[in-house]
Amino acid sequence: MFPGKTAWAGLTGRDTMGEPEGKSKRRKALIPADSIARPGQGKSERHLRNPARSDRLCAMPQNLSEEDDLRPGLETKPFLAHLEDLRWTIIRCVAALGLGVIICAFSARYIIKLLYRPYVETGQDPQKLVNFGVVDPFSIHMEISIFGGLILSLPFLLYFIGQFLLPALTPREKRFLAPIFFAGSLLFLVGITFCYAFVIKAALQFFIAYSNYFGFESMWTAKTLIDFEVQMLIGFGLAFEFPLVIMVLNVLGIVSSAQLASKRRHAAFIIFVAACCIIPSTDPFSLSLLSVPLYVLYEACIWIARIFEKRRNAVKVDE
Repeated sequence: MFPGKTAWAGLTGRDTMGEPEGKSKRRKALIPADSIARPGQGKSERHLRNPARSDRLCAMPQNLSEEDDLRPGLETKPFLAHLEDLRWTIIRCVAALGLGVIICAFSARYIIKLLYRPYVETGQDPQKLVNFGVVDPFSIHMEISIFGGLILSLPFLLYFIGQFLLPALTPREKRFLAPIFFAGSLLFLVGITFCYAFVIKAALQFFIAYSNYFGFESMWTAKTLIDFEVQMLIGFGLAFEFPLVIMVLNVLGIVSSAQLASKRRHAAFIIFVAACCIIPSTDPFSLSLLSVPLYVLYEACIWIARIFEKRRNAVKVDE
């Protein structure tokens, strides 16, 4: 029979953990008795018995104001309640989009006349446009209705989405929510207006002159022309949201004006690649019509970010 742990401890002068008895007693004396776990005692009970340790673990930063608190007075909801809010948000968005589609569907003839206007200004007759497909008129009608309804209902969509996100935001984030949504809608409309007023006409003139240079007669279908114009309008509207994304990242402290200024080459390359994906054509002229304004907006974002940073630094110095 081999001697047990107690016998070995008595023979060697060591306790059950393999340490000398004197050293083990001194180490136990250094450990507060209140922090020693007892059978069936949880961590919370031990922390209550040792208030100094509990205060040290549960202490919160003292330099946070009530405005910067993560969720002051936030009423928690069960998971099913969040799903119910999400369901009603989706219903409202679909209803707003559907109403916009219906309005644009009944106004399709007037919208087509507006889309023909840049084509007419190039000296072309829209009556010469043809349709080779049997369902092309229906496709044109649906395309104008859907994209027109999306543009018309965009402010309401952003409002409903913001209403769903608002309860989960901090006071600081709530202050930025309305300006961000307003700026997003405004920039989208500015992009569409810029494209309609300047870009579409210039692009059509370029392609007509290009066809005449090679001796080709420009015989386009109505669907091809409207597809081109709608894609250009939506593409420019989305592309003009790019400065808003940069400014939001700067306000949140993710990127600084110095970082934006040092990454000009990367930004120019990304803008060019994005223009290739957005513009329906691949010619350098059309790409430059989107790339150049976007890069100008990028430079404007750098200057605006510097102004914001100076204001934040001035506020910190005053405090």
